[in-house]
Amino acid sequence: TYNAFFNGFHGLFLKPDDRVEGGAQIAIVNPDGKGFRQVTSGPSNNGFPSMAPDGTRFVYRTFGPDGEGLRIMNIDTNAVTTLTSGYDNFPQWSPRGDLIMFSRQAQGDYEIYTVHPDGSSVKRLTFVHGNDAHMAWSPDGEHIVFASTRMGFKDEAIYTDAPQPYGELFVMKYDGSNLEQLTDNQWEDGTPAWRPAPKLLSRR
Repeated sequence: TYNAFFNGFHGLFLKPDDRVEGGAQIAIVNPDGKGFRQVTSGPSNNGFPSMAPDGTRFVYRTFGPDGEGLRIMNIDTNAVTTLTSGYDNFPQWSPRGDLIMFSRQAQGDYEIYTVHPDGSSVKRLTFVHGNDAHMAWSPDGEHIVFASTRMGFKDEAIYTDAPQPYGELFVMKYDGSNLEQLTDNQWEDGTPAWRPAPKLLSRR
């Protein structure tokens, strides 16, 4: 089953059966717009691809008749391997290539996890009540920035007829340690991104 979610544009609370299932696929294309090629197929909903640093594989989310979870596809052979089997989402391959982070539901909230590309060592990084998601790796792969609703409701109720716990931004080490809060206001802060920095990756 898939979680119900709030559609703020129409003020409706949608049930799992209301979701549009199937058909979404992943494709690749050259920077000049040439060489378009669809690389996934079938009845399942495939999305949110993230490329491995070496450019040979990508991880993506799937759900539907063919199962659900995270998959890794080899770009040259189209061979697919199963990484996880739960309703996991928003995978992001580390710039170092050694970890893939993703969001997973735990005790009613979405939390942040990491896993090695071979499927080993699944590790939960966040444990506080509230949804943690929309993550991004730092360019050196040492830190993760993400949005969280853990701070709860603030002053947004006076600005909208559909108040919800708005997101604040946090940053932590790749292993979940050294958590720091970056924003604290009545607005929704989300989908953070790092500014690229030309820097050699050090060994962990």
